[in-house]
Amino acid sequence: MYHEFFQLEVAPFENTPDPRFFYASEHHREALAAIEYTIRMRKGFVLITGDIGSGKTTVSRTMVDRCSDHAHIVQILHGHLDGASLLRQVLRSLDLPVRKNDDHARLLERLRQKLLDQIYQGRPVVLLVDEAQTLCDEALEELRLLSNFDTATEKLIQVVLIGQPELRDRMRSSRLAALRQRIVLAKQLRPLSSSETAGYISHRLRAASQDREQVQVRFSPEAVQEIHRSTTGIPRLINTVCDNCLLLAFVREVREVTPAMVRRGLEDMVPNFADAPWSAPSLAPATVHPQLSLAGSV
Repeated sequence: MYHEFFQLEVAPFENTPDPRFFYASEHHREALAAIEYTIRMRKGFVLITGDIGSGKTTVSRTMVDRCSDHAHIVQILHGHLDGASLLRQVLRSLDLPVRKNDDHARLLERLRQKLLDQIYQGRPVVLLVDEAQTLCDEALEELRLLSNFDTATEKLIQVVLIGQPELRDRMRSSRLAALRQRIVLAKQLRPLSSSETAGYISHRLRAASQDREQVQVRFSPEAVQEIHRSTTGIPRLINTVCDNCLLLAFVREVREVTPAMVRRGLEDMVPNFADAPWSAPSLAPATVHPQLSLAGSV
């Protein structure tokens, strides 16, 4: 409802994974580069983890937007209770027949032939598994077995695993040791820093504005600091706070968001961001895990 007042083409702070709003912070840029490298060089597995609201899905959608011209991307969007159901979804997503009496070996033979066909067509298959922490160990093992498909010179299928931090922890277990060794690159998303929060807000406003050189609304530096403090740099929370601030600015017919307006907006939200424990240890920057891990050492 504030679009016309601020001369916006679209809402700048919707919590949807629109690639137009991808902000290349250090961690998000590295995560996207890791995925693209793994796909283009046909390396096998890449693992991206991050807390809820850290921008994992936006990274994956941006990857789809950039790589769809040279890869057939199959999205696995929900968990599976066993490997068989995951395999059948993969085949259905590739428009391959799945009959009731097909055994596991026959399904694999059908899939292997399809993967070879895709390689010859120059569009290798990429499995994009979002919310991968919901997969059971058997389903994860099925993915590892699929990665055994290769030719003398390249792998027939690439797998992008995207999930919450517990997925990274699971990879350390002995049960998944074989899969862990297949992971070529592993990247963990972190919250935005204070300066990155400012860049993130500015980027989204420009991307949504009718005139990107003359944006009709701004957040004062002090307001940005208040937003960063209350959200600890989590993109999804930043979006929610900023959207409410724009509504308040529209109601007041002003074009600058101030710290007082941020605090007023926070007071009206449930839960109250000012008192909520967003700064839990799992959300804070840490050095427990390396930023970029190689050769399965997640």
